[in-house]
Amino acid sequence: MRMKSGYLTKAIESIIYPESEPRDYIGASSIGSDCWRQIWYESKGAKRDVPANKIQRTWDIGKLLEKFVIELLKLAGIQFEDYQVELCDPDLPYFKGHFDGLMLIKGVNVLLEVKTAKDSSFRQLVKHGLKRWSATYYAQVQSYMGMSGITKAFIIVFNKDTSEFHDEMVEFNPDVYEQLKLKAKMIYESGFEPPRINNNPMWFQCKMCSYRTICHNNKDDN
Repeated sequence: MRMKSGYLTKAIESIIYPESEPRDYIGASSIGSDCWRQIWYESKGAKRDVPANKIQRTWDIGKLLEKFVIELLKLAGIQFEDYQVELCDPDLPYFKGHFDGLMLIKGVNVLLEVKTAKDSSFRQLVKHGLKRWSATYYAQVQSYMGMSGITKAFIIVFNKDTSEFHDEMVEFNPDVYEQLKLKAKMIYESGFEPPRINNNPMWFQCKMCSYRTICHNNKDDN
């Protein structure tokens, strides 16, 4: 029996992924977002939009590549103490995060965060550095250090197009962390949705947001 072209593709596209579990906390991975409303929805366990299958696959590939990078680091002789440990701020139990690894480098505990990027984005990282490249990732790493009490972290980024790496050491900045804690507190304790970052659902940040539907279907505010 001859199968038609596209048979396997159709089978893959028919996969129905389970809905992601709602969060009831503010994640370190999102606290650096420009959109306070997005963070508020996340902290309240709002229903997320179901991503298209190709977007879900992209996320899954990213997770697999993160594990691949850690395995390479282990092969290179980097000593790991632990993986995917949940952290929580002692003052704000609803402000949480999960870092990718805890390394021991020259007798010092150092956090690890692994990211992946397309080549065009990767080149911007190399040119400008982490803080300018992604304020969200910078805030994420600062949050992990603030929650854990560990004052050094490495972020390593894997270029998905060329298989190159770029890594940076990040030092803990207590002032930045206090600002992030204040932001988390204000958002979590708000009894209503913060303003939208943009009222147009086609705005580039809104188009990529998991809460786009619930946000822009709410006509009762701005």
